[in-house]
Formats: sequence, C-alpha cells, structure tokens
Amino acid sequence: MLTQKEKNQKKQSHNRKYKTLIKNNFREIEIYLKEKNLQIEKIKELSAKAQSSLNKASNKGVIHKNKAARKTKSLHVLINKLNINK
Repeated sequence: MLTQKEKNQKKQSHNRKYKTLIKNNFREIEIYLKEKNLQIEKIKELSAKAQSSLNKASNKGVIHKNKAARKTKSLHVLINKLNINK
C-alpha cells in the first residue's frame, strides 16, 4: 500500500512529464522561428504537436483548460503574425 507521500510523488512525476513536454514543444517552435528560412508546413506541424500536448495535459488535469486555451491562442497569434509578414 502506498503512503500519501508516495502517491504525491507519483502524481508529481506524471504531471512533470506533461509540463516538460509542453515547454519543449514551445521552445522548439521558438528556435525554429528564429531561423532565416521558414516553411509554413513545418510551423503547422510543430504547432499541431504543441496543441496536441496542451490538450492531453488539459484532459488529464495537469493544467487548467483555460491555461491550455491561452497558450493555444498565443501560439496561433504568433503564427498569424508570420503569415501577415510573408
């Protein structure tokens, strides 16, 4: 039988996995946007990956659904700025 401390540590490691995944996806997008030659297909692929990880974390209760919506919106705003500039 697991103690409360062990349960919390297990949950914490599970949540950390999703939070790290989200951060890494957003970093990957930022790094790609700093490059000179941008391809819209690659940006869409990276944003879909990031949005998928946000939705999974939201559905599992790792992050709040409104936070996932905010991050998704900020991602789309960033992509739309690029489309306007091109």
